[in-house]
Amino acid sequence: MMHTIGKRLLVAGATNVGCVRTLNEDSYLIDDTIGLLVVADGMGGHDAGEVASKLVVESIRETLRGFMRPVREPPRPATPIARAAEWGKNLFHGGAKPAVNNDEPTVDEAPSPILSVVQSAVNRANAAVNNANVEKGYPEGMGMGSTLVGLWLPEYSEKPVVFHVGDSRLYLFTNGRLTQVTQDHSMYQQWINFGKRGEPPAQNILLQAMGPSNFVTPDIAFQDVAAGDLVLLCTDGLTGMVPVNKLSGVLAETNRNNLDDSCQRLIELARKGGGKDNITAILGCFL
Repeated sequence: MMHTIGKRLLVAGATNVGCVRTLNEDSYLIDDTIGLLVVADGMGGHDAGEVASKLVVESIRETLRGFMRPVREPPRPATPIARAAEWGKNLFHGGAKPAVNNDEPTVDEAPSPILSVVQSAVNRANAAVNNANVEKGYPEGMGMGSTLVGLWLPEYSEKPVVFHVGDSRLYLFTNGRLTQVTQDHSMYQQWINFGKRGEPPAQNILLQAMGPSNFVTPDIAFQDVAAGDLVLLCTDGLTGMVPVNKLSGVLAETNRNNLDDSCQRLIELARKGGGKDNITAILGCFL
């Protein structure tokens, strides 16, 4: 099914249990009302991984939807991030900008309201999963978890925001070239970053995920895009089974008219490659 994000992005998505697992712990979300794409790969098995991934995507959507609603005389936020977010809501909904005192950053110094709201959304989603772990009696660092990768393109932002935790990825295909925008939060990626010294660790050992810890450090940034660019959000059930050259080959034949078909082609490639994990992909074409 095709979705349209304003007049700026066409999107399709698909998920598959794969060839080995009996349960699909992946979740994905396309919300064209607020311009949000999210993919999450849950960990922990039945009543855990699937619950964690759903909690993550729904919590992210709830927070960002709340940000999009008109504001009526809100109470003064208590934290710098919340103040920046409130400043953004007032700005984008026609309200007055809060007065600045000597203890607050100037407009130029303040963090982007959009990035601050995404940070808040990720923090809340992490807290939702972590609180569920605490209620079940899991110690810090244990329990169910999920990866997260997302793109948010609100109507008032010139550029989309990309955010992620874990090893689900976002790629950009532009001018015939595939670029991995996100960098995995994994021991294997860290081994690469430090010069590949010693034996490589297993590729599936994550340095952080949503839920096991009460604190998470997402990567959040604006992304430059142009008309005709393609964006791919996916779990490691795709990237672990399909080499980059084959991903690039599918995207080279993808356009605004065949996004659904290309999603299915990617999933079939992952299944033919072994399908050892759940497979989820969202494909978008910028207009």
